[in-house]
Amino acid sequence: MIILILVLFGLAILGMAAYGYKVSAKTAEDYMLAGRTIGVVVMFFFVLFAVSSSWTFYGYPGFLYLHGPSYIYFVWGSVAGFAALYMFLGPRLWAIARLNRFLSPVEVLAERYESPFLRVILSLMLLVFIVPYVGIQPLGVGLGFKALTGLPIIVGAAYTVVLLVILVILGGMRIVAWVNIFLGSVYASALLGSLIWVFNRFIPGGLREAAQILMVQNPEMLSAPGPSGYFTPVIVGGTMVVGLMAFSWPHIVIGVMTARDKMLFKWFPILIFIFGGVFFYTLPFIWGTLVAPVVMPGVTGKEAADSIVQTIITKQLPNWFSIYVLMGVIAAAISTAAVQLLTSSIIIARDLIQGFFKPDAEDFQIIKWARWSVVGIVIISLFVSLRYTKAMALYLTEVTIPGFAQWGPALVGGILWKRGTKQGAIVGTLAGLIYLIAGLIYKPLFVGMHPVMPTIIINMILYIVVSFLTQRPSEEIQAKFFDEVDEFLEAG
Repeated sequence: MIILILVLFGLAILGMAAYGYKVSAKTAEDYMLAGRTIGVVVMFFFVLFAVSSSWTFYGYPGFLYLHGPSYIYFVWGSVAGFAALYMFLGPRLWAIARLNRFLSPVEVLAERYESPFLRVILSLMLLVFIVPYVGIQPLGVGLGFKALTGLPIIVGAAYTVVLLVILVILGGMRIVAWVNIFLGSVYASALLGSLIWVFNRFIPGGLREAAQILMVQNPEMLSAPGPSGYFTPVIVGGTMVVGLMAFSWPHIVIGVMTARDKMLFKWFPILIFIFGGVFFYTLPFIWGTLVAPVVMPGVTGKEAADSIVQTIITKQLPNWFSIYVLMGVIAAAISTAAVQLLTSSIIIARDLIQGFFKPDAEDFQIIKWARWSVVGIVIISLFVSLRYTKAMALYLTEVTIPGFAQWGPALVGGILWKRGTKQGAIVGTLAGLIYLIAGLIYKPLFVGMHPVMPTIIINMILYIVVSFLTQRPSEEIQAKFFDEVDEFLEAG
């Protein structure tokens, strides 16, 4: 029965992908940016569930379960970072891309700084940090499969990979954005429904009763530094900064370029704050800090903690609902990994292959390269994730996001600061990247700080100083990326 239901669920997703292929315009702009036609409702589901991955159901509550509530600072920082992207950077990036028909944010910065070399640096850097995290999504589903059925993790991972590859190859950005409405609805209802059910069955007194139980049994779960002493003030501060760097996540940045019109940027930050921050991310927080420690205390180890929610649901709730929850996790994993895969394939096809080897490529060639790269990315990402296992939450906050952050100064400066130069962007980005890699290999280089803190400080300082010491961008570039954009945004 489990296999049959999951097969039918998979067929529903593949049917949407096939429909998306049928109605798509078969142009690079349509495949990569949904023809720049995404409205505010679809954008909300697209972005919210592009970041609400299997991490939100497994990694986030699992890390809270082990280390206490202070990890919430990462989530609140992320919500603020997303809102800032759509309030400040988003409108200008959208206008620049629309006026000049750019298809990639890396392409935007390469043209802004007039530097093919920077295009290579940014492309390779983003791929290095986004590709392994793609593989974590199928593995997250594999954890759910194992908790529910006892099957090896690789079975659930393979199931997810097949759906991912077909969805992305056939559907492109348009159908991925629309499918996120369906996937997000399944995911949100599974997350909320399971929480309500477990509360009614085991903690009828609600949040207050759960907190009172923990105050007696495990009071360390309710405050910093947490049960293991992990969240020192330095780590808490670094965790918040990591969250704020969410504006630099490439698979979220590219979503800005799909917007239908500038009105979206007026309403979208409010939706993210209210529904994303206040409502949605509160649910896994309650799961990890209150429900799981009360219902199933004493679990240790990152794999067991990462699957704690699925384990509780599988053991305590009816089998049919456990299957539905697993469908929710699959939906979360696919909704995130599909956007990450698309972003990676766009960087490969548009910024690396077309940008350097075939500038005159036609749309069908660009789309073909993007589709083939999807297969390669999935294979590499799964290999890396299986080879170098790490807790989902730690991989996201200590490796992936600090890596994404290293293009943050060049991105912000390129969009908002006329004085930023290519020398500043190159030196700052390379210095931050090299420092990050060295510190991940030899931790004392971070001098006790979170990886994102010292690396982004060095990056920012060098970007600003070198920009002031080098010749300002040409008047043509300033007109193209600032004056014309101002006029476009002010008109109508």
